[in-house]
Amino acid sequence: EQKLKLVASLAEDAEALTGEVAAEAKILVAGVGEASAAETTLLVLDPALGCCRTWRDFVRLSWQLQDRAIRAQGFEELLQIVLFHPEAVHSAYCDGPEDAADFSIRAPFPVVHLLREMDVMKAVASYPAAEEIPARNKAKLRKQGLSLCQARLDACIE
Repeated sequence: EQKLKLVASLAEDAEALTGEVAAEAKILVAGVGEASAAETTLLVLDPALGCCRTWRDFVRLSWQLQDRAIRAQGFEELLQIVLFHPEAVHSAYCDGPEDAADFSIRAPFPVVHLLREMDVMKAVASYPAAEEIPARNKAKLRKQGLSLCQARLDACIE
């Protein structure tokens, strides 16, 4: 039983990436009710891809992905997009000191995570105090410290 699908993106620009996200979104939605279908997809991008080199560029691109890959297919109530990036920060438009909590949305490569809304809701309903998870994760990462978090991320690609 496959729950997670991992896809290495071949996109060379924003248009191609939008097409890949749209295709993966369609596959996720089509798989609802099929026991063998993935419930979530991670689309791992080339870090040299111009449209996602920086976190801010990636966030701007996410609006296009949401509009043209999700909303255009009528999937806005069915799917969520979550971004991960080596430079991700929770306050995308605030230049402050580095925060270890930002490692909760960091990955060694830019990643578009597609999740089915129904599966997210099922998970939230089955986990006690699910709304507290983000705050607990941030607190744990801050306790571990920036140096350890960065070392762990760096170790992923060594």
